[in-house]
Amino acid sequence: MGSIHVQVPEVDPNAQLLQPPPPINPLDTNWPLLTVSKGFFEGAIAAKGRAGQMVADLDMDASGGEGWGEDAELHLDEDGFMDAQEGLGDEGAIGKEEGGGWDVEEDLDLPPELDVPSVGGGGAEGEGFFVPPTKGTSPTQMWCNNSQLVVDHLLAGSFETAMRLLHDQVGVVQFGPYKQLFMQTLSRGRTCYLGLPSLPCLHSYPQRNWKDSGVKGGLPAVGLRLSDLISRLQQCYQLTTAGRFEEAVDRFRTVLLSVPLLVVDNKQEIAEAQQLITICKEYIIGLTMETERKKLPKDTLDQQKRLCEMAAYFTHCSLQPVHMVLVLRTALNLFFKLRNFKTAAGFARRLLELGPKPEVAQQTRKILAACEKSLTDAHQLNYDPHNPFDICPASFTPLYRGRPVEKCPLSGACYCPKYKGEVCRVTQVTEIGKDVIGLRVSPLQFLCMLVSIIAKQDSFPVKLFKC
Repeated sequence: MGSIHVQVPEVDPNAQLLQPPPPINPLDTNWPLLTVSKGFFEGAIAAKGRAGQMVADLDMDASGGEGWGEDAELHLDEDGFMDAQEGLGDEGAIGKEEGGGWDVEEDLDLPPELDVPSVGGGGAEGEGFFVPPTKGTSPTQMWCNNSQLVVDHLLAGSFETAMRLLHDQVGVVQFGPYKQLFMQTLSRGRTCYLGLPSLPCLHSYPQRNWKDSGVKGGLPAVGLRLSDLISRLQQCYQLTTAGRFEEAVDRFRTVLLSVPLLVVDNKQEIAEAQQLITICKEYIIGLTMETERKKLPKDTLDQQKRLCEMAAYFTHCSLQPVHMVLVLRTALNLFFKLRNFKTAAGFARRLLELGPKPEVAQQTRKILAACEKSLTDAHQLNYDPHNPFDICPASFTPLYRGRPVEKCPLSGACYCPKYKGEVCRVTQVTEIGKDVIGLRVSPLQFLCMLVSIIAKQDSFPVKLFKC
């Protein structure tokens, strides 16, 4: 291959090196450094025309006079070493501390106002030091300190203490069903408002006793009231009338679990809250039993007898008259078909006392007339209508008066002793037979409890107090 010849251009003799242009704003300032004042000596040395004033205008070859002493001269031997004894002097005190001539008074009694704060001490009077203010107590913490009610701790966001109170007061051991209620209650504990645009929201904490709470006596405003639960109870009644039993049971249970999250002001409301628990318990037991009864087969005689027993137990639940009419009609029909005419006649009389619709009353009278022709029961059942009893929600069997029972600490449902320690079927959160202090939904209950404790002391005039 042939070589390629490239002609290199000659160098321009007038060529100059490229240099960057001078900056428009020369860097002659000390930004972003801080301004530091120089001392006297630094300023004197840096001053123009004054650098030579710090050097003494003396003869450098002149020897010192007698006043300088023998220490100004150093005598060495032939090898260039200094004699040890001569170097140490008479006392041999090279490197020794100050002698007796330095009589320094160190222990001086100075007045306290002359004390100078140490650097970094953070004194409040030191210039240039910042002392952060003492952290105060948040409103939520004061709510927990001022109250022993469960809802106050929930509104403050202290779920741990709220769970402990629920466990001690009503025996709650399963907190899963309470999760939604806890979150709903927490969302009502504070309000948000906008201070300035593009900034995070600010929070405020409404209080129910803001008129007379003072600085540290605040209590949170409660969004759930007894009237709200009573309104929800009406919705549960409507579901029961429509025959939607499973959905009604869930609604009744939610109302029951919400009662410990109330705050009431007087004894009447305390009694109404406890009555609300009883109503929910009766409906939950009855509707659950009726749901299970419909799932049972009815092929054999024993199975039909069991169906009649459960229907009879349902008639002893405390229900509204409109619902009791439906329950009694079901029990009446089942017992009439089983040829237990004596018991069926009792259901017919109870049904007529409630004043049902004319067509229902007419049919009931016909059945009652047929039953009165032969007031006998063809089959023996585990049911005594004349002996009061409670229904065990676990086994759906009667617990007649006088038998040992174990109760749910929240709902009051009675169980057979073998179910002690298990989770209540009514509430699904409490432990059966657990020893607790009882439901607390008002500060009055804590006052009564305190009075009862004082009442146990013989030396105290107990009769002066009455809750």
